[in-house]
Parts: sequence; C-alpha cells; structure tokens
Amino acid sequence: MNIIDTHTHSDCSFDGENTPREMADKAVELGLLALTFTDHVDVNDYYGSMYRESELMPMGAAAIPPLKDEYSDRLKIGFGAELGQFMHDRALAEKLIAEFGFDFVIGSTHNVRAHEDFYYLSFRGNNPGELLRLYFEETLEMTRNADIDVIGHLTYPLRYITGRDGIEIDMREYTEIIQEICKSAAERGIGLEINTGGLRSPVYGKADPGLEYAAMFRAAGGEIITIGSDAHRTGDLAAGFEDGAEIAKAAGFRHIAYFERRKPVFVKIM
Repeated sequence: MNIIDTHTHSDCSFDGENTPREMADKAVELGLLALTFTDHVDVNDYYGSMYRESELMPMGAAAIPPLKDEYSDRLKIGFGAELGQFMHDRALAEKLIAEFGFDFVIGSTHNVRAHEDFYYLSFRGNNPGELLRLYFEETLEMTRNADIDVIGHLTYPLRYITGRDGIEIDMREYTEIIQEICKSAAERGIGLEINTGGLRSPVYGKADPGLEYAAMFRAAGGEIITIGSDAHRTGDLAAGFEDGAEIAKAAGFRHIAYFERRKPVFVKIM
C-alpha cells in the first residue's frame, strides 16, 4: 500500500517522545511514502507556560525542513502543524501560518471557549450533549472561516465522552450540523482527516471519524481525504493505516492525499 501518515507529533510537541530524525528513520524503516510532522500549535494558549509551544514550534521549524532534502531519496517529508482553536485567536493563527510557511495545516478543535481540552474534562455529572453541540458549532465556525487544509479528528470528543467515560450519545441530534461542516469544507476545498489514533484505545477502538461521516463528506462533494495516525512516538507511526484506508475506500474515495506547500498531492489507495 501507499502508506502516508499526515498527522504525527515529534518532541517539538509538548507530548511527543521522539525527535524528528527518529520519526523519519522509523518511517523509512516502515516503508512510508510520505510523513508529515504536525506538531501542536494551540493559538488559545500559544504563549502559555503549560505547553511551551512558542518555544517548541521554532525548534521544529529549524529541525524539520532540512530533513526534506536529506531524506528526499527515501521519504517525502512535510512540515505542518496541528493548529488548534483557530478562531479563538484568528489573527495569531494567520500570523503563525505566514511566519512558519507550513506545507500542511490541520484545523483541530480540542476545547471550546471557556472550557478545558476534552482530554481533561470529566463528563460524569456535566452535560456532554451541550459540550458536543458547542464543539460542532466551533468546528463549523472554523470550517467556514479558517485557513486550514483539513479538519482534524472530527469526532474527537467521543474519545472521552463515550470511550473513556462510557456515556452513550445519540449522534442523530448532530446530523444536520455535521452535514453543514461537510458541505462547507467541500465548498472551500478543505479535506477531512481520518484519524486512526482512537483505534489504539482499548475502551474506544474507533477512527475519528468513521465511515458514516467520511461517506457524508464524500456525498457533500468532498474530494480530499487524509489519513493520520496521531502518533506521538515512533511505535505508533502509520498505526491503523489499513483500517483508515478501508474507511476511505468504503466512503467512495480512490485516492488519499498529503500536502506540499499547502497543495494536495493525490496518491491512489492500493
């Protein structure tokens, strides 16, 4: 298969374990066609002390682009970012995109305004349905306005609401707004990521999103689909890729993409 991993984190993310070179070497060992580094850029806390992103992102900008030429005969390397909460500080988000010259920008929503990252929230005793509605509203706002290339892990909150806390959600309540997200993305030429990170969770075991929403995106006219492992260490690179490729094919896609200088490069799913 043409294996392309477009969502990975090196130690230029606060939660990444391996250097970019170690990640690249592992990608070569695994036979990947392309690897894109997408270290965290959460604009709502870029200058905060918790994640050190204003320190780590410049380190990535210094370390990763030179690897492109060094590995060019073995691996196509992209320098990207997982840009979180774009609309919380749109001016900063656009400034960082211009400053760093990313190949690829994933637009992710990790937390909604006035709340912590879903990873840190407990949904027992709270109102997960309301938080999920706010999540999709902010994701729609981002999709309509932000300078992004794909929507990252569309069903991200379910990893914690359903997977970790065991709270079942009737997703039919969100069908209309998810259709709007898919329609807006398709109209603006924005892609959808199939994030396979959730497949590694023993209590969740799903891709974000799965077949239903990948097919909804295709039906809305979406043309760009990417597959990302959300690896934070070498051992998870390309994990779940075959499952992600099967979802893409079942949804009606025949090609997956990686990005060079913000332009999609399409590769046939083998």
